[in-house]
Amino acid sequence: MIENNDVAAYDVAVIGAGMAGLSAAITAADQGGRVVLLDARTALGGRARTHTRDGYALNEGPHALYVDGAAMAFLREIGCEPAGGVPDAGGGIGVDGELTGGFPATAGSLLRTPLLKGDRLAMAELFVKLPRMDPGAFADRSVDSVVRELLGDGRAGRLGLALYRLSTYYNDPATTSADAGLAQLQLTLKNGVRYLDGGWQQMVDSLEKAGRDRGVEICAGQKVNEIRPDPEGYLVAAESRAWQARRVVVAGSPALAAALLGEFAPITRSWADSARPAVAACLDVGFADGWHDRAPFALGIDTPHYLSVHAPVADLAPDGHTLVHVMRYLPSNETPDSERDRAACEAFLERVRPDWRSAADHVSFSPRLVASTDQPCAARGGLAGRPSVTVPGPDGLFVAGDWVGSHGVLVDASVASGRTAGWAATR
Repeated sequence: MIENNDVAAYDVAVIGAGMAGLSAAITAADQGGRVVLLDARTALGGRARTHTRDGYALNEGPHALYVDGAAMAFLREIGCEPAGGVPDAGGGIGVDGELTGGFPATAGSLLRTPLLKGDRLAMAELFVKLPRMDPGAFADRSVDSVVRELLGDGRAGRLGLALYRLSTYYNDPATTSADAGLAQLQLTLKNGVRYLDGGWQQMVDSLEKAGRDRGVEICAGQKVNEIRPDPEGYLVAAESRAWQARRVVVAGSPALAAALLGEFAPITRSWADSARPAVAACLDVGFADGWHDRAPFALGIDTPHYLSVHAPVADLAPDGHTLVHVMRYLPSNETPDSERDRAACEAFLERVRPDWRSAADHVSFSPRLVASTDQPCAARGGLAGRPSVTVPGPDGLFVAGDWVGSHGVLVDASVASGRTAGWAATR
């Protein structure tokens, strides 16, 4: 048994060193707290880690950083400007059944594309109104209902649903709240996204350095098994080590929160039970001969598919090579079928590059990547209905992650909730 006098004392212990945990630890340290950051894996970053295979830098699925999002704002605040490239959707295409047309990324392409033939006015009106719309006004309405109201059931409506999938990685329009998708589209129209050189590992490394520079003690390879009360707060215990902390931030999925905090706060189990992860199947394909004049971007309009050339937009591949991500957005209630999903991704890639099988020098497939551990639900009031960082009931316990707080989705939600939790844990 680990005795209390055998452990070091901290103001804040952060469990989970993904983007939420790194942000929480840095923020708490900036507030003057003595902070320890714990993670079960030996490498930090969680789902933001990047792996190199055959010379290609592969994120866990296609990652794009919103230039006007919370994550970029935090990185700039700590003195980091992520290097990378801006994708150009101007030459992209949309695929609607047998019809292929220019993706309506500009006013000119919106007028020319056959994808909106006979249905252009509704989409044009939406793009004019979108910057001034209040996403919060649609928090209790499903994506389906709002798309039907604004764009109808025809071509424009199908394109609206495709844009919702593209901007959020969600594919449950009947239940997901519309506020998240509208807010993401507004971010896209402002300054778009950036693909990062070397993958998102660049961000992880910058945040790890920022934490260490602020005195955060980082303990990787330490899986926390238990949190138990302590006279000075809580004892956070791994298999062979423990840490004492006045406050604890659990930065991870609803399931992790429930596993570690359920004894103190049963409500965390209900968060975990009701979570609907956003998941996707992803095909990563590298080409040594480049991409030439093919469309750099393709979006499925009638099917939930996406294709984008991430290198050489960003430095993710050997010189002269191309890295393409193809993805199928999976509904949360769909039975997993990796063979079906891989075949669908391959068929979508074939629409853009028929010779891909003979030309590729790297192919890898991930059948089920988690883009977000939960989706905001219209029945719970959308983004504002997500859990607060402060765990109800016990004092000194907090949560952070892409399912927490009222701000943003995906990595922006992780960073925003991490910052709020780190600040709250030092008050």
